[in-house]
Amino acid sequence: MTILKRLIPFLLPVLLCPSGGGCVRTIYVPHGTPVRLRETIRNAKVWVRDAGGEPVAGRMDIPNGWYALPMPQEDE
Repeated sequence: MTILKRLIPFLLPVLLCPSGGGCVRTIYVPHGTPVRLRETIRNAKVWVRDAGGEPVAGRMDIPNGWYALPMPQEDE
């Protein structure tokens, strides 16, 4: 009986979660669908274009509320 009392705090969350094996929820986002950032991403590595249109590596903070989506292949 003491073993059961020790296991209850570990087994109870597993039994109460809807997925049965843990409380992980996966959301499928189709390729190419924009997503809205929920928090600011600090010091993100980004590509920007200079005055001549050439890509230049840079860093910036991307604020929450902005949308992120993949670039089309021909623009890379």
